[in-house]
Amino acid sequence: MKYYFLILVTVFLIPTPTHAIELESRLPKSVWEVEMRLQHTPVYDRAFNGYGEEAPLQQLMLWDREWRDSVVGKLQREEQRLEIRIAYGLTEKWMLEAIIPLLQKKQTSTLKIESATAIQQKVLENLASENLSGPGDIKLIFAKDIVTTTTWHNRGGYTLRLPTGTTGTPRGISTNSTGEGHGSVGAYFQFNWYPLTHGIRNAFRIEGTNELVGKRETLDGEKVYYSAGNRADLFYNWSIERQNIFAGTELHYYQQAESSLPTGKSNAAFLKEINFEFGYGNLSDLEQKPLSTPWQVRLGYTRPLDGQNAPIANHWELSSTFFF
Repeated sequence: MKYYFLILVTVFLIPTPTHAIELESRLPKSVWEVEMRLQHTPVYDRAFNGYGEEAPLQQLMLWDREWRDSVVGKLQREEQRLEIRIAYGLTEKWMLEAIIPLLQKKQTSTLKIESATAIQQKVLENLASENLSGPGDIKLIFAKDIVTTTTWHNRGGYTLRLPTGTTGTPRGISTNSTGEGHGSVGAYFQFNWYPLTHGIRNAFRIEGTNELVGKRETLDGEKVYYSAGNRADLFYNWSIERQNIFAGTELHYYQQAESSLPTGKSNAAFLKEINFEFGYGNLSDLEQKPLSTPWQVRLGYTRPLDGQNAPIANHWELSSTFFF
């Protein structure tokens, strides 16, 4: 226990350097897998607007306001995110997983408009500078290994996002707001293919999410019932792992339907991004002998390529995984 406590303390003290490559590994019965991800999103102030063009971030937030082009100043954001992922093998095929996030967000606003009306001033006040810190929404996953051979490992499961987050005020459309506190249910399938070449893995993942109705605020401060648009995610990744060194890349695409918020239409979103990761550990040694504590540490970088109604934000990530 003392050894695992030291690991936990060390990870919390590492400076926070979002999105990791989606790997699905077999988890034997009664085995625990613990992964910690430190995600850092540097300051950003740009976004893809409704036409897929780069624009100031405030235009994304004020997408339904005819006076958005009259606003001067700048809206900036940055974020740190610590995710603790715990998985447990219930049987040889079934597993249960929980992802618990802790968030720290900073928003800086110098937005203003000349001769602002009362409504305009209220909207800009709701985009004012603020620092947010606290727990995010917890995600639960219940999954089953469907096909497992020497060249294939296919897994499917169900996801449940619990509205446990208290970080920030849920305000505006979900993809552009700083607040947490909304739930969803979904399902996914992941297909892993191991070609007959040592250490190489290909994977394809499809995930669908049905957003649940909750309460939010409009930028005018009105409290309303709300649900984010249903979302579909596609992932393809390729990785190689030899002599305990890991390298991989992943392409990610998501499409999100229009959100149900009583302010208008045209907020459907999509984003294409690419991720690169490099890592080191002792997982390759499992091919020769059993280990008391298999582990791996990875450093990743994610960059957006194209999008619509989505922020343009690069991400750095440091993750560590342990099995026991």
